[in-house]
Amino acid sequence: MKKLEEIAHNIYLVSTGRSNAYLLAGDDLALVDTGMPGEEKSILEGIKDIGRSPEELNHILITHAHMDHMGSVAAVKKATKALIVASAQEVDYIEGLKKTWTMGREGVGGKLFRGALFLLETFFLRYEPARVDIRCTGGELIDCFGGICVIASPGHSPGSLSYYHPARGILFTGDALSGVPEMKLPPRLGCADYHEALTTAKKLAELDFELCLFGHGDPVVQGASLGVKKLICPS
Repeated sequence: MKKLEEIAHNIYLVSTGRSNAYLLAGDDLALVDTGMPGEEKSILEGIKDIGRSPEELNHILITHAHMDHMGSVAAVKKATKALIVASAQEVDYIEGLKKTWTMGREGVGGKLFRGALFLLETFFLRYEPARVDIRCTGGELIDCFGGICVIASPGHSPGSLSYYHPARGILFTGDALSGVPEMKLPPRLGCADYHEALTTAKKLAELDFELCLFGHGDPVVQGASLGVKKLICPS
């Protein structure tokens, strides 16, 4: 996959290794998620590749506080002075007051997954904490890229957020939905509360959007809301 790919007008997919980040280029710049620790170079180079300056980045929208989505947020903030937007429920993880591996995961498989994350975060890979500037619970309108709506999307993590641009019909789901290997419901193993994740998916299916941009996997750029409705009601 290319490191930077324009998937819709002024919407760029930045491949950050394990996950996706999205660069939104309007009068200002906004970024959805930052990938793993050390991925800031890909993001900052992506900004320069489209002929813009890192100082133009005004907002970093974090979908949830798992390390593969917010691991480089401190480094990007330092380079750009952008405001960090994140879930009020997950601020402690981003600001380093709690370890990300302590976040709940469902079932026996989830406990094993947490154990693996404990080893990773304790001995191999760490992220730099960053102060959250805008704490959201859902329903807020963020003043960037013409106005982005915050949608509470709990389930994959307790405070997951999705970001919705109604004027252009774009939904950024984080891990509330998955694009691996194609559009599907979030894997149960990674969820804090799978029942809540399904409730979130039903709520997202009620929105009207053409593009669905996932935290993992290829975006759907046409008829996406119909695809989500079919996930909820296959018949």
